Amino acid sequence: MPDHRAAFIGASGRIGALLRAASRADPAEHVQITWQFRAPPPDPEVGFHWPDLTDPQPLIHEVARRGGLDTLLVFAGVSQTGRKDNPAEMKANVEIVDAAISAAQSAGISKLIVASSSAVYGAGTGCPFVETDALHPLNAYGAAKVAMEALCTRRADALGFEICCLRIGNVAGADMLLGNAMARATDDAPLRLDMFPDGDGPRRSYVGPLSLFRLLCALVETDRRLPSVLNLGAHCPVTMNALLDAAGVPWTAVPVSASAHQNITLNCTALFELCPQVPVSDTAADIIAEWQQVRGAL
Repeated sequence: MPDHRAAFIGASGRIGALLRAASRADPAEHVQITWQFRAPPPDPEVGFHWPDLTDPQPLIHEVARRGGLDTLLVFAGVSQTGRKDNPAEMKANVEIVDAAISAAQSAGISKLIVASSSAVYGAGTGCPFVETDALHPLNAYGAAKVAMEALCTRRADALGFEICCLRIGNVAGADMLLGNAMARATDDAPLRLDMFPDGDGPRRSYVGPLSLFRLLCALVETDRRLPSVLNLGAHCPVTMNALLDAAGVPWTAVPVSASAHQNITLNCTALFELCPQVPVSDTAADIIAEWQQVRGAL
């Protein structure tokens, strides 16, 4: 029997699909996850149907069916690129989490791990962001995640819950770069990538889907109380040109002047103090290898 049981809210999304594949490619030894779907799941043993998070009954039923659940992982939300500057649509990112917290209360689950985003920080100054930095989101998506984090803090205090918001960088395979590159770039029409005077492109905090799955399982397992916010990425940032090279994607350089925006990265020291033994891919080649392995299990 697993030591810990969790429900993942958002199995139908891009990150959810990658994590389900990661769980098949590299099953967790001590964590069992049941996956929430907006439509009836392909296999009832894998997950459960919960189309309306404002109705807690499907979660209550799943808690009983699984013999209890320790943690709710909330990864549902609106993230489509075309909607990032629509405040009305981005409000769903607050409302969905609010409903999930209420449902967790009804189901007797008091530990929640919620997907936020590094977008809460904004552009920065070129130094890695730490969790105590000021938040200056650049669009409605980032602003909604800031509001969602504030909601989580208020409700955690009111209910006595443990709610941790993960400020996630880029998840390989669910990000704009690799998704767009694989769909559009060809030898005749290579991807255009900004290149800075140091000979590298944009540098960002990435995490492979297998590494993300392992980190989430470690956060579910830990006996230590999680902080209210936590940066999540690999130990080291990677350049976008290195990722494209590792993926074999054709690209061409667009020279640009030096800018602090070349480096928009996360300091993940707090994460790895909580999860020191988790194997996490750090190089572009290893991150791409994780993505390709998981794609084969989709």
